[in-house]
Formats: sequence, structure tokens, C-alpha cells
Amino acid sequence: MTTKSASETLERRSGPAAGSQGWSAAAERGDAPLLPSERLWGFKEFTFANSALAIATWAFLIGGAVGLFVGPKEGIAAIVIGNIFGVVLTALATTVMAGRYGVEQFVALRSQFGYNGSRLVYLLAVIVLTMGWLAVLAMMFGRSIDGLTALASGGEASPLGIKVAIASVGAILLTWFIVARGPTSIKVFNMIVAPALVLLMVAMLWLILSRHSFGDLMAMEALDPPFEDRHLNFIIAIEINMAAGFSWWPYIGNLARLTRNERTAFWPNILGIFGAAVLGEIVGLLAAVALGDSDPTIWMTQIAGVAVGVVALGFIAFANITSMANILYTSIVGLRQVGTEGLRRLGWGTILFGFCIIPLILVLAYPQMYDGFFIFLVWTSALNSALAGIGIADYFFLRRQRLDLRALHGPQEHGSYRFIGGFNPIGLVALAIGFLTYVWLFNPQTLDNVAAFRYLTASLPSCVIAGLVHYVLTRLFAHGRHWGDYPRG
Repeated sequence: MTTKSASETLERRSGPAAGSQGWSAAAERGDAPLLPSERLWGFKEFTFANSALAIATWAFLIGGAVGLFVGPKEGIAAIVIGNIFGVVLTALATTVMAGRYGVEQFVALRSQFGYNGSRLVYLLAVIVLTMGWLAVLAMMFGRSIDGLTALASGGEASPLGIKVAIASVGAILLTWFIVARGPTSIKVFNMIVAPALVLLMVAMLWLILSRHSFGDLMAMEALDPPFEDRHLNFIIAIEINMAAGFSWWPYIGNLARLTRNERTAFWPNILGIFGAAVLGEIVGLLAAVALGDSDPTIWMTQIAGVAVGVVALGFIAFANITSMANILYTSIVGLRQVGTEGLRRLGWGTILFGFCIIPLILVLAYPQMYDGFFIFLVWTSALNSALAGIGIADYFFLRRQRLDLRALHGPQEHGSYRFIGGFNPIGLVALAIGFLTYVWLFNPQTLDNVAAFRYLTASLPSCVIAGLVHYVLTRLFAHGRHWGDYPRG
């Protein structure tokens, strides 16, 4: 089915009013591919959306985590190397097909894992991880607000206090309100917040350089390197940043669905996510090493003073809201596709609030989760790097960038992507092998690693091996059984 025929199908579904009411239904539900005229974002808008997604307190924390392993000279190199690999591979696996076909990311995933397999992947990659991210980002918001009020009043911050809990709950409820109003409100929020945050990052970088010369900063050492082997510490720093790059896998495909073509879907990830994340992480790295603390609620006030610190903390707090809104929106669009009919009949606002219940519980019952941010981040790459490898192998090399949109959106039980009971065993085996490869090379929980990790990292072998296993097994077994409607030759 070509893009044109998919568009004709959507026109018959939506009628002439697709640009208004019909567009809203398609955008929120993902029931059909979006027409080019229904897509919100051009190059500039998607760049702003990606920048708003990438610039949040997590960028500072990741930069601070890098500073534990290496000094600024090696740290900047690790930030650039790790993020460019992670972001490019993730964008290739998710955004190109979303931009070409306007298809919802987890609907497209039926072509790789089957309709039931895509539900399993959604459960692993989105429900568990996104609920965790929402809780962590909400707690980051809460701590920023707590630091801001302490700074303004001259009191002491209390990271586990009642103010943090109240602000964290408020962050989740505010995110729910923004996303409940639809993608247009997210677009407006991104266009306002993202440019201001980029300017703030530049200002923070200038303030750091005004206190310490560039040469002095580059000569500083890591805060707490876990190994005597400097090369091993450097590879772990790269791995942290690859994990940051691959952590966008569950989200940017559905954001790219709102873009107007493939190029607009792909390249703003380099300018937006990569550029903004690198800037924020470098600021966090330099501040952590120079001031001995990776917590932005502390070092911002030390660098900027009370007046500027209050403004900076306020911007950083609401930067988390933009990230939360973007990941919540993309997650719910996917959930409506993989869920049951009963779930799909729920209202948009209702299903959003239901998704937020567990993050609300986490911020109240388990605030210590915030302190496990670094470990949580790196564990996500064990799954996301393998998913990216499978996506690239399937879409570019096996399917040659062709998807059957009728099969993706039509009845699944007897469609082209049914595989075996809705599960593609090849894709799931490849995913398991990629995950196990990662954990064998590098254990994020303990930092234990094998010799090969020092030269290969863990994310890149996981990505390559998962993609290679998927490609080889599909070529060997899927064609003869006509699984997945793969092209011959």
C-alpha cells in the first residue's frame, strides 16, 4: 500500500474536515496514517520540540554523572561520541518510517514483532520506563522548586521534604492538563520554553567560564573515578551517554509522526536532541567538576547568585514539564493502539490520568528512586539499543523502507503481520540476545564488565548483534513460511 492510498483511506475516514476534528482524532488515537496536511511540525517546530524534550534537569544530572568518571577534557569527548551514536541510531530506527508514512510508532512495530509482540515491547519499553521517567522528572521538578523557595527565603533545601512531594504531584497533574488539551498545546509550550532554555544554557556556560579559565577547567580531574584504569572510566562515560541517546527510542517516533516528511523527521533530532542534550550535559559536567556537586539546584545558585539563580531554577523546573508532556503524549498514543477495545473507548483525558496514577504513587511512596537515576538510565540502553538495531535491520534492509499500511491498521488475526499468534519469534529472540549481550558486556548495577567492553562499549554490540540476528534469522526462516510479508530477493 503506497502513501497515496493510505492518504485516500484516511480521507474517506475523516472527510473534508480532517484538518480540524478529523485531525484531532487521528493524532490522538493513531488509528490511521496522518495526511501531510494534518501534520503539525515543519523543520523548525520539530527542532524546538526536540530541544524542549532534551533540555531538562536530566541533562545536567547526566553531565554530573560523567564528571564522576572522567574530567572535562575526556568528558566532553564522551558526551559528544556517546550521544551522536545513540541519537542517530535511534532516529534511524524510529523517525524515518514515522515521517514517511505518518504511522504511529507502535503500530509500525507490528511489522517487526507482530501485533501481540508489539504489545509486549510496549509494556517493557514504555509502560515501565515511561512511568519511571515521569516519576523521576516530577521529582526533579519538585527539588528544583524546593531549591528555588529555599534560595528566595534564605532557608535550607529539603530534598525529601513535603514541599518536594507537593511540587512533584503538581508537576504530574500539570503535565496531565497540558497533554489532555492535545498536541497543539504541547507545540505552543515547546515553542516558548525551548528557545529560552537554550539561552539559559549558554548563560550558565558563560558564567562558569567567567569563574574558571578554559585551560583550568580542562585540567580538572574526575570527582570520584571508580577504577584506576582511566581508559575504562572513559568508556563507561561514553556508555552513559549512549544510554542517554538510546533512551529516546520510545518517544521520538511518535513525535516524528507529526512532521511533514522523512527529512524533517530525521535531521531535527541532530540539531534538537543531540545539540540540546550535549549543551546541557557539558554545562552539568563543567559545573559538577568545578564546584564539586552535580545537583543543579545547588551549583546554579553558587554560579549565578540569588537573583539569577531563582530565574534559572524556575526555567529548569518547567523544562521538566516540557519533557514530561512530550513523553506522556507519545506513550498514550501508543497505548491506545496496543490496548484492548475497552481501553480504547476511554476518553483521552481519562486514559491520560490513569497512566499518571503509578507515577503519582512513586513520587509519594518512593522518592529515593531519584537517587538511582544513573543506574536507571543505563539499564534502559540494554533494551533500547537492541530495539534500535532490530528496527534498522527490519525497515531498511529487510523491508527496503516499504510498509503495508492496510495490514498494519486492518484486522490483525489474519493479516500479513500476524506471524505466530501475533508474535514474531525471530524479533523477540533477537531482542533477548541483544539484551543479554549488553548485560554480559557491562552490568549497570555493579559496573562489572568484560575485557571487550573496554573497546566496544555495550550499547553498540547490543544494537549490531540484535539487528544481525534479526536479519539472518528472517532471511533463513521467515521467507519460506511467508511470515511478515517480507519482499523476496
